Amino acid sequence: MHGKRASIILLFLTSIAQIAVAQNNPCQTTQAVSTLGSAPVAQATIVYDPNQSVCWLANANLAGDPNMRASLDVSGINPNGSMDYATALRWVAALNAYNNGSGYLGHNNWQLPVAPLVDHSCADVGTYGGSFGPQCTGSALSNLYSVGLKQTFPASVAPGFAATVAPLHNMKATYYWATQNNIGTSGTNNGGQETFSFVNGIQGGNTINDNYFYVLPMVAGALGTPPNCPSGGAVVVPYTGGSALGGAVYDCNTGYTWLADANLAGSNNFGITGNLTIGNRMIPAPKINGGAMLYQTATQWVQAMNNSRYLGSSAWQIPATARVLQDLFTDLNMESGDSRLLLTGAFGPFQNLQPSFYWACQRDQSGNSQSPCVAYAPPDGPSQLQWTFNFDIGFQPTSALIQKFFVMVYYPVTNPVGPLVSLVANAEGEALTIAPNTWVEIKGSNLAPVGDSR
Repeated sequence: MHGKRASIILLFLTSIAQIAVAQNNPCQTTQAVSTLGSAPVAQATIVYDPNQSVCWLANANLAGDPNMRASLDVSGINPNGSMDYATALRWVAALNAYNNGSGYLGHNNWQLPVAPLVDHSCADVGTYGGSFGPQCTGSALSNLYSVGLKQTFPASVAPGFAATVAPLHNMKATYYWATQNNIGTSGTNNGGQETFSFVNGIQGGNTINDNYFYVLPMVAGALGTPPNCPSGGAVVVPYTGGSALGGAVYDCNTGYTWLADANLAGSNNFGITGNLTIGNRMIPAPKINGGAMLYQTATQWVQAMNNSRYLGSSAWQIPATARVLQDLFTDLNMESGDSRLLLTGAFGPFQNLQPSFYWACQRDQSGNSQSPCVAYAPPDGPSQLQWTFNFDIGFQPTSALIQKFFVMVYYPVTNPVGPLVSLVANAEGEALTIAPNTWVEIKGSNLAPVGDSR
């Protein structure tokens, strides 16, 4: 919708803005609000999601702020903001009880994002009929990823995230593959393909057909002469000579050699290129996406690595079990929720959206994203599970309650009625600064008179 001249349009915009503020502040707040699909508003603390009629907290990892952790006084939260499911519930309750019950930012109806048991948009169906996998849009988090943020599986919200945990670098914030398979889906020693997270130091169990995770190969021994292991010093040390110089590290406790680059596949594909199709829906995806890959591709990549005799060795392997990776985690002197694996920065209108897993909860099947939590996800044998979402690839799984994941929250709102302006900008390039005597562009909803379908 274009106006005539900036001076005239400014008068027109004033009336529109007054209507929008008076009648249709959808998030019912005096805080600055961004709207999904429009240019982010500077310093906005809330993000309006018109597709789901919810208002998200713009800080997608508020618990990562040590001042907020101290203010809300919720125990059990890791330094990077991750927490188990029970703690997530207490965190949300504390947000609602904040400031003598008026709630954080003046709202006391914050909630975890919800997910239905059955969502036919998802690519996979579990043992008890629960929907999971890529391409989901029915849950609040999957809808935010695919519709609100316009991401497509297996895209990451932070493909450039690469943490340094010396002497390793390029460490990622989601799972790494192991070779052990325990036939199941829970995050214990009886669940699925074993994986390990350096973010929380906990083993996972995952399906292998459409999960994209990372690979940290190892050699069960030294490459040539091992480096000196200083008494009382670092346990994991870099090689100082030979073919492994600059490319590998040595664990003095286990005697294992590890790549120094915790995401070598992100820069060296060893000839594993092209695309593949996933599942019955034949979802197209690259074989390697920013270093992440299916388990089957991971085995091919490591074999290609050995064929090239990388760093002079053909004995590279995927770690046998998650415990092997956990031993490395311990020997690197890492802690659960290590703050070195913490992303800060903006993605669209959100701040601190982690390329990792977030907690959700099950809603009533007949409800929507505005509905409350009412249940857990279907269990895996004796293991109770709950819905989660992985923003590193756009995948909705279920996870064991002991896992420590991130939390983002929202509160439901009523759909606005009448005109709602979401963007006023220069018509060419959508610059927010409008010069005199230029055309302007107005974006929003319900801007035309009743009966006008333009």
